[in-house]
Amino acid sequence: MTKLGEDLEGAYQRGDKVPAGWEPYAEYTDQIGKAVVRLPSPDASARDLLIGAGFNPDEWKIDGPIQARKWMAYDGRWLHYFKFNVVAGESPEAVQEHVDDLVKHIRKRRPSVRRFSSSGKDAFAVVAADWQIGKAEGGSGTEQTVERVLSGIDQAKQRIKDLRRIGRQMPVGALLGLGDLVEGCIGFYPAQQFNVDRTRREQGRITRELVSHAIDELHPLFDEFWSATVAGNHGENRNDGKSFTNPGDNDDVAAFEAVREAFTRAGTEGLNWVIPDEELSIAVELGGVKVGMTHGHMFRGGATVQKKAHEWWKNQEFGLQPISGCQILLSGHFHHFSAVTYGRRTAIQAPAMDPGSQWFRFGSGEDTPAGLLTLRFDADQPLGYGDLEILSGVAA
Repeated sequence: MTKLGEDLEGAYQRGDKVPAGWEPYAEYTDQIGKAVVRLPSPDASARDLLIGAGFNPDEWKIDGPIQARKWMAYDGRWLHYFKFNVVAGESPEAVQEHVDDLVKHIRKRRPSVRRFSSSGKDAFAVVAADWQIGKAEGGSGTEQTVERVLSGIDQAKQRIKDLRRIGRQMPVGALLGLGDLVEGCIGFYPAQQFNVDRTRREQGRITRELVSHAIDELHPLFDEFWSATVAGNHGENRNDGKSFTNPGDNDDVAAFEAVREAFTRAGTEGLNWVIPDEELSIAVELGGVKVGMTHGHMFRGGATVQKKAHEWWKNQEFGLQPISGCQILLSGHFHHFSAVTYGRRTAIQAPAMDPGSQWFRFGSGEDTPAGLLTLRFDADQPLGYGDLEILSGVAA
């Protein structure tokens, strides 16, 4: 028996008088309780009080203030009474003990040599956004943009090797076009005609060649490959600054459509295509994740780009539009990178690969550095994606 137990037993056996309302007792439900304890010493710890009342100090703790009272026994001894409430939970001493154990565990921990292993259903995606082929800015204009895209594809191939080296399997690959791959010739901003170095026909041909090159380089690296695109505003058929045909009459979509016809005629295997008719948003499942795609020029109603995207996405969801149920939304148009998470959903704004814009710089005071967005879709990831990296967009 402990010293405390001996003192308690001796005190109770003498039949000392107890003050009214301070009779020792303990009662509790599943989570709360209360008790009165008589101890021979005024210096009892919270652990002593819990043990004296019959509570396990590793499972209960004192809640709130402790009332104390002392009462003189018949023989002149002072008896000490304590009244308190308890709640289920670890005592501070038990918590500290666990903390100490965790600290010891951390200090003894050795690095794990186990490599990451994905589920084997993940997908790697290269996001083509706002190339704006034909834009004559940034020095050498279209030639510089073409070199950026070619370099970006080379860097993406190296990125795939690097990720697989650390355990990502990625049997599925994708090239996702977010629109404005062509610059167009007139009607999108002041002095656009002056800043175009290729005709509409030339822009289309160069864009088709770049899309074909990307698929040629990437699709052999995967068991399954997807090519998908949406229409951007720069690809619209315009007159006096406004689109005058239907939404499907778009140079961005036409480029992917022509490339699909060429690969189909060549009998290339392992390719899948998602090309809209007149829809301005589409959904594709990659790595077990439903991914929504739109250019972003239809976003309305918000103080920031992120607010505009969020509001548009909510309305599309409510209207059961093509991207309904998507966990991730990819968009372009605004030429800078951002990623905003709403619960388990994420809106990702892709950077551009164009040569920059004096018009934007003069209006905002900011530059929009070029970059090629790559990421891995994986249903096993909490947010549905991982390994996001923006490749430099600068020729090696």
